[in-house]
Amino acid sequence: MHLACTNLDSYRGFMSVHLHIRDLPDEIHQLLQQRAAARGLSLRQYALEVLREHCQQPTLEEWLDGLRQLTPVTNSTSPAEAIQEAREAEEVALVDVRSRS
Repeated sequence: MHLACTNLDSYRGFMSVHLHIRDLPDEIHQLLQQRAAARGLSLRQYALEVLREHCQQPTLEEWLDGLRQLTPVTNSTSPAEAIQEAREAEEVALVDVRSRS
């Protein structure tokens, strides 16, 4: 027993962190259980999957920082002209399809 206690600090590096959520509303708990069951997962597995997916998405600030690093695009055509050109091209394509039938 003494040996196990002396190596506790090195053992902690291999342990998973336990997460407890207090005051979880019943309706959220039930919804999580239903979704976990629908996927054939335990509540723990499903919650871990949801947290992993959430952490893979950038935060709003991270996303905005990424946008700020992009090179601005300049267009020679105004948005109104681009829309008009797209509408005209679509109209020509529809006329072409109708003439084939």
